[in-house]
Amino acid sequence: MRMHLILGLGLVLAMAVLATPAQADDDLRATVRDEISHWAEAKDDNSFKVYWKNGLNLKTGNGDVKMKIGGRIQIDHYFVDDDDFVARGVADAAFESGVQLRRMRLYNSGVLHGHVEWKLQMDFADANDPVLKDGYIGLVDMDDCFGCLMPNIRVGHFKAPFGLEELTSSKYITFIERSSVTNTFGISRRYGVMLHDVFRGGQLGYAFSYFSEDGSLEDDGEVEFDNGYGLAGRIWYTPWYDCECSCRRLHVGVGAYTLEDITSVRFNDDGLVRTGTDPNLIDTTAIAADGAFVWNVELALVYGPFSLQGEFFSATVSDTANTDPSFTGWYVQASYWLTGECRKYSKGAFKRVSPCCNFLDNDCCCYGGVELAAKYEVIDLNDGAIQGGKMTNWVIGLNWHLNPNARIQLNYMNVGVKGGPLAAAAPFDETLTALAIRWQVDW
Repeated sequence: MRMHLILGLGLVLAMAVLATPAQADDDLRATVRDEISHWAEAKDDNSFKVYWKNGLNLKTGNGDVKMKIGGRIQIDHYFVDDDDFVARGVADAAFESGVQLRRMRLYNSGVLHGHVEWKLQMDFADANDPVLKDGYIGLVDMDDCFGCLMPNIRVGHFKAPFGLEELTSSKYITFIERSSVTNTFGISRRYGVMLHDVFRGGQLGYAFSYFSEDGSLEDDGEVEFDNGYGLAGRIWYTPWYDCECSCRRLHVGVGAYTLEDITSVRFNDDGLVRTGTDPNLIDTTAIAADGAFVWNVELALVYGPFSLQGEFFSATVSDTANTDPSFTGWYVQASYWLTGECRKYSKGAFKRVSPCCNFLDNDCCCYGGVELAAKYEVIDLNDGAIQGGKMTNWVIGLNWHLNPNARIQLNYMNVGVKGGPLAAAAPFDETLTALAIRWQVDW
């Protein structure tokens, strides 16, 4: 019996001794597996994933850093009939048939660690004189730390918040050129600072900006706010915002800006045709003034393939003669997708449209998306002693979207001008017509 007990204890001890290396080996393997897993996760977090989403996109594995590299090329052909449209009193001023590189832009934008944004965009359409379009840094998405009312902040060179058509990228506007009324009363890009935010999933939004009225760099590379400054604001709301169908939207917006500490203000536009010497067709010339106030109202409707859009602008100048002249302008446009798509809207502006199928997909059976559009606009820069002229434009357009990143646009333009700078030598009341074709690729 004693012998059996001794043999049993010896067997248990032997098994324990033999099991120790095996257990140690299992522990070692588990440790190696954990280290490899942690290394793989760290590698995934810090390496970039490259993918295509209407442009070249990069992001880290955890999505903490995002970056996009993009650009656009727009080439325009104009066929102009200006036999009766002579720029009298303006030397060598005329509109001509021709072709031009309207825009050739490259940009880089992104978000660093979730809360710091940036964008740098240059236009190289004139290879001898590149132009800065966007150059800004911002702080975004700070609600979780500072509360839901904490706005996003942007500083640098960017579009001031004013006008629906102006804030819709030239990649997505319905016609080849923005309305003359937008170009006349808009402020486009300026150096400044802006507070902005959206609520209710993008249904409501606002933006307020303080900017340099001049907007140009001095020889020393600085922007002088001593030459005048401005305050701009915009609020928009989509009372009809169908969450289940992005093809039903109603947009309402109001905006305004004021110019202060200025010595003069000027409203003008050179029309829709961009080839030739294209003189100003309407022009108040420089008005001696210490301030100006401009406001507008925006309205847009998307209902399936049909869309309607319009804006009204009014400007009042605080001139030194105490006459306070006022000027107005408005446009309305409509479009319809023959192939069933709809204009895409997001956060106060219109965005990219993707056709139902791309050009020559499906065994060459698809031809992309086709949109018909028409626009009418009126600008009046006459008031009292200021006779800047009156312009009436109407445009008929056909847009052929080959795919989400390429389209061909055809516009027939009719530009009517009465008075203004072209009436310097004699009364002026003429009409210019033109056919324009744009080839566009953007990414």
